Amino acid sequence: MFMHNTNNKQHLCNQIIHLSKIIYTFLIIFILFSAPQSIAGENVLQLFEKEFKQVVTSSRPAVVKILANFDISKELANGFGRVTMYRQDISSGIILDDKGHIVTTSFAMKPNKIEIVYNDKKVPAKLIGMDDLTDVAVLKTDVRLKKRTKVGDSTGIDTASLVFTIGSSQGDQPVVSFGIVSGIENLPTHPCANLIKINAPVSVGNSGGAVVNTSGEVVGMILAILSPQDTFSIFSDPFPLPTVNSQTVNSQNPQMITVNPQMITVNSQIITFAVPMETVKSVSSQIIKHGKVPRGWLGVDMVTKDAGVLVTRVIENSPAERSGILPEDIIIQFNQKPVKTYIELLRCVGNSTPNTNVSLNIIRDGNKINYTIKLGERYQRWE
Repeated sequence: MFMHNTNNKQHLCNQIIHLSKIIYTFLIIFILFSAPQSIAGENVLQLFEKEFKQVVTSSRPAVVKILANFDISKELANGFGRVTMYRQDISSGIILDDKGHIVTTSFAMKPNKIEIVYNDKKVPAKLIGMDDLTDVAVLKTDVRLKKRTKVGDSTGIDTASLVFTIGSSQGDQPVVSFGIVSGIENLPTHPCANLIKINAPVSVGNSGGAVVNTSGEVVGMILAILSPQDTFSIFSDPFPLPTVNSQTVNSQNPQMITVNPQMITVNSQIITFAVPMETVKSVSSQIIKHGKVPRGWLGVDMVTKDAGVLVTRVIENSPAERSGILPEDIIIQFNQKPVKTYIELLRCVGNSTPNTNVSLNIIRDGNKINYTIKLGERYQRWE
């Protein structure tokens, strides 16, 4: 009898809790959709819109437009002259400081001329350096830029965080979007940076723009990546196919043809990734100081195997060859830290300082061997 009464009371309690949840849910829905009047006579959606505008307005000055000009002229075969082709890419950048430093994404090929659009004026800039493993580049202009970047803590960004993206495009106005963070990813193309994966649309020119949290703080830098893999990537292809819309023959040199290229775009589903600002700050400070990020180099080609990382080729005169590493060796530890994939090993090597000794544990013919290797320095593009 006592147990029966207890069960009845528990059942009644559960019903009350369930009913309370229903009432609370309907109350929230009523508050949101009945558009109650605030003190200023505005409804909830209008208040949300004001908050959105305030966040974008406060963080928008941190982003500048970048114009990169490329000369992709080609000599024609059999001495028929030269085709002169010029291309201008639009991207975005984030002001780092009041000394004229701007961070953006790296360039697929070396620009002949770089300009930034600041206060509606074109200002010349130069490329200080890039880091291939994080896709971070730093520009410098002699014009003193007012520092307008309010940097937030990117470590607080995680799944379901709400963010804005602000980037450049054709015209004077930036492209602004709003989305939800799907999580943190690590891509083979960016082994030294955990990337923020965002469900938000981006446009051509947004690459290098800002990811902003709901407090108006910049927490990341946009990388624009297209999917699926077999789709033409407008952000990474160094030689997009030009469409000839005019041809002029030089009267002094009839063999000189000038071609005005147009960028070809392909509609595709875009997955937006961003470099966290903690990584951006760390990498950009190294580039400003050294012109690059000094990274270790081992000198092997490798693939992931079940037991570890299989060495498929050892580069001649590399640190690996000088230390006795052989093809078919399986690397299982780096400085006593287990490595299971080639991305993990590449990250370990890339985050190490050049000309320092590291230890590798390998398996060769079923036997475990320990090696001490002095790392070389990884070369960046255009060095």
